[in-house]
Amino acid sequence: MKSCHCEYRILQSKAIMSTSWILWSICAWLVYESVSLALSELPILEYLPRGGKTRRELERVCRTLRDLEECLEAGILPERSRWEELKALDAPWGGLAMESVEEIRKSGGAVLPTLKRLRALATAQKVTLAEAQARSSQALAQAAVCVLLVPLLGSVLSLLLPGVDERPALWLAICGAAMIAASAGAQWLVALADSARWAGIRRERRSWMLAAQCAGERFLALVRCGQPADLAWSRAMDALRREAPDLAEIWGSSVFAPEMPEKARGGVGAEAVLAGIGLTLRRAIHASLMEGRPCSERVETAFESLRTDLRAAVERELTLLGTRSLKPLFLCVAPALLGMLGGGMAIGFISAMHEGPWS
Repeated sequence: MKSCHCEYRILQSKAIMSTSWILWSICAWLVYESVSLALSELPILEYLPRGGKTRRELERVCRTLRDLEECLEAGILPERSRWEELKALDAPWGGLAMESVEEIRKSGGAVLPTLKRLRALATAQKVTLAEAQARSSQALAQAAVCVLLVPLLGSVLSLLLPGVDERPALWLAICGAAMIAASAGAQWLVALADSARWAGIRRERRSWMLAAQCAGERFLALVRCGQPADLAWSRAMDALRREAPDLAEIWGSSVFAPEMPEKARGGVGAEAVLAGIGLTLRRAIHASLMEGRPCSERVETAFESLRTDLRAAVERELTLLGTRSLKPLFLCVAPALLGMLGGGMAIGFISAMHEGPWS
């Protein structure tokens, strides 16, 4: 009889160990998936969270443009291999830089100002990426902790509460339900951090953030080549249509196209800023055409204002992220943990009322 009792205890211990390993395995997989999602989806223009890879791409862009600038400032014509290296940069930087430089070189204009503006744009993207990742790291850490707490608390309660080790199947079911709820809260946190990094812009419109600024750089490069502002705008919109067709439609293919009503543009916050900058640029071009003066300075000022507004929008969303992250914690994670504690206490109470395992 005693040997049977010992064997029964051994089987119970093995069941508890198996339950713990299953929970920890599920936990490790969910943490991996959450981190992968954060680093792949939080990328400005899928440029926020691919994380380290994106930063390396932007550093390469800045380094290549800076090398060309230093050569030109020293009065040295860069070798052909340098220009090929510029063309080989990841999209949209390679195409944007090479198209702009080739247009200016054909017209005999100064290449250096355009290279400096492109490097300033890449540097601003890199700084925004680093700041957004640093500010949203707390929410991602909370997401990881939410998933880790379930197997940790499950293991501790299985050791402390009496009767839990006698019903491993029931305890596994309770822990599994808690894991699902905590995982939902973790994914909610990751989604909130993702949205905050992108200033609340919807996923299908995130390409607008970089595409709008690239279109502005193309327009300025064409204007510096001596092209009329209206023709330069049409060519810049052709390029924008390849990267963000919805934004190109809102901005208008021509400087003199009818203005799209504000309700038809859709979007709020940063989306509204990106949609409205096209109208601001067109009005600046209209004023320059009527006055007979170049529009480059007004367009540059408008894009500086755009970058400031976008940084402010990202800052505002990241500031609110700490408060918004309380929702998944209170609605998903806390009920999951309290449910585990209540379930464990209920199993212990039932064990005290009944002798032996359930049939």
